[in-house]
Amino acid sequence: MHTAEYSDISIALSQFLLKLSGVWMTMNNTEERRRIFAMVYTLVIHIFGLYLNLGDVYYSWNNLGHCTFLICNTLCIILAMFKVLVLNIRRTEFKDLVLLAQQNFWHFKYNHREKILFMKCRRFCKLWTITACSVTQAALAFYLITPICANIGKNKSDRILPFKMWINFPLSVTPYYEIMFAIQVIVVEQIGVSYLCNDNFLCILNMHVIYQFRMLQNRLLNLWKIIDKQTNKADYADRCYTALKKCIRKHQSLIEFCDKLEYVYTLPIFGHMVVFSLLMCFDTYEILLANVSIGTRLIFVFHMIGSFIHIIIFTYSCHCLMEESVNISLATYSGWWTILPMTETGRMIRKDISIIMMKSMRPCYLSAAGFFPVSLETSTALMSSTVSYFTLMRESSTRE
Repeated sequence: MHTAEYSDISIALSQFLLKLSGVWMTMNNTEERRRIFAMVYTLVIHIFGLYLNLGDVYYSWNNLGHCTFLICNTLCIILAMFKVLVLNIRRTEFKDLVLLAQQNFWHFKYNHREKILFMKCRRFCKLWTITACSVTQAALAFYLITPICANIGKNKSDRILPFKMWINFPLSVTPYYEIMFAIQVIVVEQIGVSYLCNDNFLCILNMHVIYQFRMLQNRLLNLWKIIDKQTNKADYADRCYTALKKCIRKHQSLIEFCDKLEYVYTLPIFGHMVVFSLLMCFDTYEILLANVSIGTRLIFVFHMIGSFIHIIIFTYSCHCLMEESVNISLATYSGWWTILPMTETGRMIRKDISIIMMKSMRPCYLSAAGFFPVSLETSTALMSSTVSYFTLMRESSTRE
């Protein structure tokens, strides 16, 4: 593997977040024990987060704006926990996926043209990771800033927490208030980590596969140019066939990687597609209609911005994956294979090229549990559903 010579902030940060959630692969018993501890810790945090929000919903049922805020939090917690559980159930396949990426993608042993594409991929992944983490942290920060601002000028006995707890205990009194505030801060941060880590890493893997397909297209287009070095047609055909077989093995490995990526992430994608429109609807309601504080409104502003950026980048990457995998057929057909002599090697080259073209006509894609492939059209459909849900919710709240 080439992992020792590869260093990238997007991969390093994604690995750190996945380790905090208890999802990252392990290489020995010590790392496995740490992973199990992180996994149990993450599940306990999510269960406690569900208790905080659902308990508050029960006692605040008549307050539509506050209940919408709590239900949105609950959906995020359930979605994050679902994704973490799915990746833990399929952690063997997830480990194979990461090892394949380390062996075939994350290194610098490329030629000049391929290095240019690889650097573009690195820049895109770095920009995406920094943007996603920044927007997520901005949204989480207002969960903490809102109660701090609300407590200014209040007595110590009237202080409020980020999430109200309906228990008969003096939580507004020192030191219980500070202890519970710190616990809720930890809960918010851990849920944010588990909500972000899987989607962030999926987008990174997706972009690397896209650029690997582009590299393969360049190889297929350039493998015929060795005619400048060798004029003998029989020898030229042998050289082309040797280079073509390397491209075929590369194509097969990319298809295998896409199949593994689909198997590991198809259920998390489906969960996100189901919940996305509801989350965006609740965000829009809290921003435009609900009678909430400015801090709470800013939480949903950043959450909406992050969700919108994520769905656009993710569907764009899925759409590019389909296009670039199909473009292999065009790159193969555009070669100089028609001028090769009809020797045994020439006939084998023609046969293999026809197989590559037929194989490429079926695009690689990521689907939502097999129901539909994800593309840019998916994002427009989700936005349309969001507008429909928001219109229905606005009319219902107006009648009330």
